[in-house]
Amino acid sequence: MSQDNAAEDARSARQRDILKTLQQNRQVDVTELARRFGVSGMTIRRDLAELDEAGQLHRVHGGAIIRRAPAYGSRASTQAGEKAAIARVAAQLVGPGAAVGIDSGTTCHAVAAELAHRSDLTVVTNALHAAITAREGGSRVIVLGGLLTPELSLVNPGIVQEPPQVHLDLLILGCGGLSVDRGITYFDPTEVEVRRLLASLADRVVVAADHTKFDRKKAMVLGPLDLIDVLVTDEAPPEPLRTALAAADVEVVIAT
Repeated sequence: MSQDNAAEDARSARQRDILKTLQQNRQVDVTELARRFGVSGMTIRRDLAELDEAGQLHRVHGGAIIRRAPAYGSRASTQAGEKAAIARVAAQLVGPGAAVGIDSGTTCHAVAAELAHRSDLTVVTNALHAAITAREGGSRVIVLGGLLTPELSLVNPGIVQEPPQVHLDLLILGCGGLSVDRGITYFDPTEVEVRRLLASLADRVVVAADHTKFDRKKAMVLGPLDLIDVLVTDEAPPEPLRTALAAADVEVVIAT
């Protein structure tokens, strides 16, 4: 590994650790972080500046505090047409009598809404929005437990969750970003743990994501692109992401 690559890996690992600490403590201090990682205060300030620019924290004097995500309702109205089209196509992939996992997030909630008329499914989710919507049609809904987040999802931070006694035919995932080098990424480390659990139970993983997620990188990595079986999106991915998806044998479906 080259020195440049080693430095990049160290920086990425450090930034992921900073975000985990921020999730736990709600704030971080430059001096304390510099001492912890054995780097200069300037290095930590650069890390915080990059994370702030990426929208993953809010810098304050001497450190940083957690940045609240935009309200769920306002995010649901962003790219609403694209999300609706993606949801219609993703829902068509759910076969009769399927056991389907549904991720948190507005696009996945739109998929749940497309499935709400069905009564033949077993839906597994940690997202209350998706659970309530999917239950409207009479399908069986299993809600994973834990602490309730501001996004109305349930997580178990720092606790290994017992897998539910169910096998998923399909998992519908959202994402914070899709990129060649980091793969599928998110902001919240606790929700990544839930997604990893659900992915381990699924025969197929379908990522439902609009074009604004292409080439975006969040700090928390779920896995490489080859974790995805199908990507349902609204536009063809740009190069080199398109080539990387093809190399990972990901089927890309464009919703129109």
